[in-house]
Amino acid sequence: MAHRQKAKRKPLKLLLSIISKIQNLNLSKLVRFIQLCVTKINQYFQFIKKYLDKHKRFFIVLLVFLVCSIITSAAILPGNHIFEGNLIAQEINFTYNGQQPKVFIQNIRNIKELENEGIQTLTFTGSFQSQNLPAINNLDSVKIQLKDSDSRWIITPVNPKATSTIELTKLRLEPGTKINELNYDFQRQQLAFDLQPNPNSNPNTLELYLGEEPLKVILEGYKLPGIKLPNEFDEQAPLEFIVNPNNKEFLLQIQNNTSIHITLNKSPKDNIPQWFRGKLDTKDVKFLYVDRNANDSREDLYISAIVEGKIRMAGQEQEIKQNQFLMGENPNKPLNIQLIRHLQIIPNKGIEARFSGRTTKIQIGLDQDFPVSKIQGSWLDGVLPRDAIIALFSAGAATVANLLAWLFSNASNSGSNNNQP
Repeated sequence: MAHRQKAKRKPLKLLLSIISKIQNLNLSKLVRFIQLCVTKINQYFQFIKKYLDKHKRFFIVLLVFLVCSIITSAAILPGNHIFEGNLIAQEINFTYNGQQPKVFIQNIRNIKELENEGIQTLTFTGSFQSQNLPAINNLDSVKIQLKDSDSRWIITPVNPKATSTIELTKLRLEPGTKINELNYDFQRQQLAFDLQPNPNSNPNTLELYLGEEPLKVILEGYKLPGIKLPNEFDEQAPLEFIVNPNNKEFLLQIQNNTSIHITLNKSPKDNIPQWFRGKLDTKDVKFLYVDRNANDSREDLYISAIVEGKIRMAGQEQEIKQNQFLMGENPNKPLNIQLIRHLQIIPNKGIEARFSGRTTKIQIGLDQDFPVSKIQGSWLDGVLPRDAIIALFSAGAATVANLLAWLFSNASNSGSNNNQP
C-alpha cells in the first residue's frame, strides 16, 4: 500500500517542479528579445522593399532574362520522347520482355514440313512402321531424346502430294525468351527462327495438331531410351519411320535453344495470314543479320536487314531506306523499342513490324559508326507544336542577347558612377 502511494506522488512532484521553473523565468527579458527580433525583421524587409523600388527596372529585366533563358534552354536540350515506326525487314531479332507468358505465333495451317533442331525430349504415340528399326513396329509409343544442339527431328506427311493438315496451333513465349533470325524465305515458302529460352523461366510451349494422315518422322542425333536396339544398328545414321498418331494434339516443352523451320504447301501471297500475335513487350530489338566468322567472332559482319520504312518522333518523320541501320542515342546499342504492336508477312519483301518506344535520339545510316540523319526532340517537343517551338526559340534567343547587352551596359554605368568623387 505504501509503495502505491509513493508511485502516485512521483508525477505530482514532476509537475510541481516544472511549474516552479516556469515561474523563475524572467518573462520580461523574453518579451524584449522577441520584440527586438520582430523589429529587426521588419527593418530588413523595409530595406529590401526600398532596394527593389530603387532598382525595379533592373530586377524586371533580370526576371525576363531568366525566363527567356529557361525557354531557350528547353528548346535546345534534348528530351526523352515516345517514337513509333513502321518498317519491313528480312530478319528480326528481339527479346520478349513481358511479365507473363504470351502467345507469339498461332494457326499456321497446311504445314508441308516441320523441322526442330536442338536438345529436346518428345514422345509419339500411335502405330509405327520402320524398315530401319523393326523393333518399334509393335510399340504404341516411342520416346525420343535429341542429344545435342545439332540433333533434329522432322515431320512431314507420308503423301507429299496430299494437302497437309499439320498445324502449328500455338507457340507461347515465357518472359526473357529471345527470338533470333526471324525470317520468311519466299523461295522455300519457309518461316524460320531461333528460340532461346530464359533459363530462369518456365519452358516455352509449342502446340501442334498432327493432322489426319500418317506422318513420316526423320531423326538425327538421337537416343531411344527403353528400346532394345540390334547390335548392328547405327544410331549415328538418320532414322526414318512412319507414325499414325492416335493423339492428334502434340505438346512440346522447349527448355533449350531450338531452331524451328516451318515449310508451307503454298506461298502466303494469295491470302496473307495473320500468324503473329501483336502487342509484344520487347527489348534488344534488331533489324539485322550476322555474317559470322567461324574462326573469330570479332570478325563477324553485321548487315542491315531493313528493306524500307519510316519512323516518327517529336513531330519529325524520317524515311529509312534499304540496308540502312536504325540506331538510338548510342550507335553500339539497339534502339529502345519497347513494344512491337504488329508483325505481318509482306509478300516478296519480308516481315513488316510496327513498333514504339522511348528515346532521346534516333540515328539512321548505312554505317553504324557514321549515321547520316537523326531525329532529336527537345524538352518542349510534345508540349508545343514544332513551329511554335521555333518561334519561341528565335524570340527567346534574341531577347536574351539584347537583355545581356543591357545588363552589362547598366552594370558598367553603375560602376563608373560609384567611382566618381
